[in-house]
Amino acid sequence: MNFSLTEEARFFEGMGADWLTHHADANGRKPFMKKGTTPKWCRDRFVDVRHIKLEIAPDFRSRTITGTATLTVAPINDNADFLILDACEMEIQSVKADGRAVDFDHDGENLTVYFGQTLEADNAIELAVKYSATPRRGAYFVGPDRGYPNKHLEFWTQGQDEDSRYWFPCFDYPNEKATSEIIARVPKGMVSLSNGALIDARDDGNHEWHHWKHDVPHVAYLITLVIGDYTKVSKDYDGIPVDYYVPRGREDDGERCFGRTPEMVKFFSETTGVRYPYAKYAQITAADFIFGGMENTTATTQTELTLHDATAALDFSSDPLNSHELAHQWFGDYLTCRDWSHAWLNESFATYFEAMWQEHANGDDEFEYYLDADWRSYLAEDRGAYRRPIQTNVYNEPLDLFDRHLYQKGAVILHHLRKTLGDRLWWKVINHYLTKNAEGSVITQDFASAIEDVTGKNYDWFFSQWIYGGGHPDFKLKARWDDKTGSLDYSILQKQKPDELTAVFRMPVKVRFVYSGGEETREFEIDKPAHRYHIKLPAKPKWICFDPGNAVPKTVELDYTEEMLISQLEHDDDVMGRVYAARTLGGKATKKATEALARALAHDKFWGVQAECAAALGKVHTTDALEALLEHADGGHPKARRAVARALGEFRDGRAGAQLCPMLEKDESYYVSAEAALALGKTRSGVAFELMEKCLARESHNDVIRSHIFNGFCELRDMRALEVMREWTSYGRPAQARLAAIGALGRLAHESTEDKDKTVARETIEPLLEGDFRTAMSAISGLEALKDAKGIPALAKLARTTHDSRIKKRAQGAIDAIRAAQGTRKEVQELRDDYDKLKEAHDKLKERLDKLEDLDKEAKKKRPTESLKKTAKLTTKVAARSGRNGKPKESAKKSAKTSTSKKVAKRKPASKKKARKR
Repeated sequence: MNFSLTEEARFFEGMGADWLTHHADANGRKPFMKKGTTPKWCRDRFVDVRHIKLEIAPDFRSRTITGTATLTVAPINDNADFLILDACEMEIQSVKADGRAVDFDHDGENLTVYFGQTLEADNAIELAVKYSATPRRGAYFVGPDRGYPNKHLEFWTQGQDEDSRYWFPCFDYPNEKATSEIIARVPKGMVSLSNGALIDARDDGNHEWHHWKHDVPHVAYLITLVIGDYTKVSKDYDGIPVDYYVPRGREDDGERCFGRTPEMVKFFSETTGVRYPYAKYAQITAADFIFGGMENTTATTQTELTLHDATAALDFSSDPLNSHELAHQWFGDYLTCRDWSHAWLNESFATYFEAMWQEHANGDDEFEYYLDADWRSYLAEDRGAYRRPIQTNVYNEPLDLFDRHLYQKGAVILHHLRKTLGDRLWWKVINHYLTKNAEGSVITQDFASAIEDVTGKNYDWFFSQWIYGGGHPDFKLKARWDDKTGSLDYSILQKQKPDELTAVFRMPVKVRFVYSGGEETREFEIDKPAHRYHIKLPAKPKWICFDPGNAVPKTVELDYTEEMLISQLEHDDDVMGRVYAARTLGGKATKKATEALARALAHDKFWGVQAECAAALGKVHTTDALEALLEHADGGHPKARRAVARALGEFRDGRAGAQLCPMLEKDESYYVSAEAALALGKTRSGVAFELMEKCLARESHNDVIRSHIFNGFCELRDMRALEVMREWTSYGRPAQARLAAIGALGRLAHESTEDKDKTVARETIEPLLEGDFRTAMSAISGLEALKDAKGIPALAKLARTTHDSRIKKRAQGAIDAIRAAQGTRKEVQELRDDYDKLKEAHDKLKERLDKLEDLDKEAKKKRPTESLKKTAKLTTKVAARSGRNGKPKESAKKSAKTSTSKKVAKRKPASKKKARKR
């Protein structure tokens, strides 16, 4: 499962991943779970579910389903006389056991079936449950209505984490695997997609019955059914069908999105050594899908938002989402976590294999920077929300675990493990882990055992600190060269505070020392808070690359000379070495640092380094930095231009605003224009409001431009935008723009000094809490940003009545945030205003200092000539009073001394006078 809707979110998140920080307390983070939260243990299995057969008839008009679920089960122990199934919010008409009606109880959540006899272990029995439902979870009907008359008509299901119980009776937990088949009634003219192979389709008047069968055991949450008017495009890999389904008319977009899938199947099959294990692989889009993608066995469902046109393809790709969901076919489907506490075995692996596809398809630089974006995404959660172990059974709902620790941090830790083992052993471990546990349920120890089986080494220490512990090493690196001894005084310090969750980390780390005429790489075993080394080198290092290849999960603070950092930025062939150098130089704000960043922005071969240099120049925030950004705003990779636009937003300067205007109006990239809109708002330019309002007419991929304009209005703080955004919250407006407007409306109204603006915003947003999942989540965000205590009752009602645990958790979090904000609003506003004033004064002062520095340089150029003239005159006078040996006469000395004293005495009052003026 992938939460991310679109790939560009990774870039925006990586360049400024701070959206979580407003949830943090004064200490920077909350505990992951409240003290006393009950641990969740794996559910017991009383029967072995061997096969699930669903005969189901979705009704598009009534939005109901009717069907019969037939489960073949065998008791695990003797004397079994009943079975409890998960069956939520459905009507149970009858239950039969081997064709015989039996008694049952149903409380709305659990279906208890009484066999009427005791059964012996391993003797299979067929239970047929006839039922109907109007599902609110698990199964969804989507289609046209008065607001969106062109919406695609669809029926789709979504089982993970435990929502399959809402559309068919089942044992809905990941430790139970069974083969499956679905016989679905499909309106004539529509197509269906489900697990396995389509083995039959028969006509039935206005409908057809499509029979799908999957003969490899999988868990209930992976069972899927999608019905709609789609075009099917067929490809293959090594005789295995690789298909995709898109709405009619979007075939070209589908090819851009899914066209490389056969190559991905080949890559994962060959690298893991386990050929794709199923009869087919298919992908299908779903409107209003509640996640980014879902790895249903053989039949992945993806959000329709992944489809994109040729313009979006300039700097957007569906490959990350596609490769992530495909990797799950091995990690999550073929092998499935036994219980949710081990869900990292699904999600961390899929996220890392997603990154390895980038390595295969786009090279090392893209791969390393991709993983760095993952890491920064995790850091935002760790710093601003909470810190937790990757593997933990302390949670309220399974989806609590599906966070950046589970996805992004886990992926980076797997990369660290790969680099620690080396590629040969890494791929041998992966193959052994897959083959040893084929079609089974796994826990973390199974993966640890696979490592030990292959390497002969105990890696418990690795799992203890990285998987069962929390946090990461925060390194500070110091380098001082001693010319006398010809050695480098080099310190590696771990600055994180050890506690019951976070360790002093143990790891091998390589350091590359580059000097004139050569280089050498040394490996150090780090296991203490501080290590200090005196390293003999042939010459003073030009630069030092700590952890080349970025194998270690970490943060770094580089206490190196500016000269070394500049040299590294300009010459290091390791992309992350250049990135770390750029980030560090951004904190120095010297003339040399600015010039080096400007050169790298113009000439570095990789767009990611260019983007980092742009971000650093935004932090430097000098006139020279602005001029460098202006000079390079129009060319280069679109993702680098996004970063330039973002950095220009740091300047309240007319030139920055003037540059951003055409970027918003005319740039060929949707995403550059979007970033320009947000940045233009930050500049507070006098032309910003009119231009941003005008550009709301621009269409773009997933309405990214409009969404950023709304957020740009919040930065601009022009209250005229309130009415504009309020209109865009109306049902029927383009969906993605509407969702953005809902959240932004509350944020801008919070800045208003007029109570009526807050009231109108609240009264606009509150009714939207009753909308669909995405509308409700946006409305919660809007009310939280508004920080109006009058919105708490509506949020509390939603938290009490919602059927969705994600909405409940989000609403409760918003209530907590609003309560915490009460009493601090005035102080925060005053601080914000003071900050704006100080920033403006700081910018003006910097400009004055820059001008004075330029004048001083010009003066220094002239001073040597003037000084020489004065020296020549003085020499002539002294020579006239001197004897042959050039020594001055006593009278001349005395005269000179007296003259000087008088001059000094005369200067003193003038000096005091000037001091008073200053």
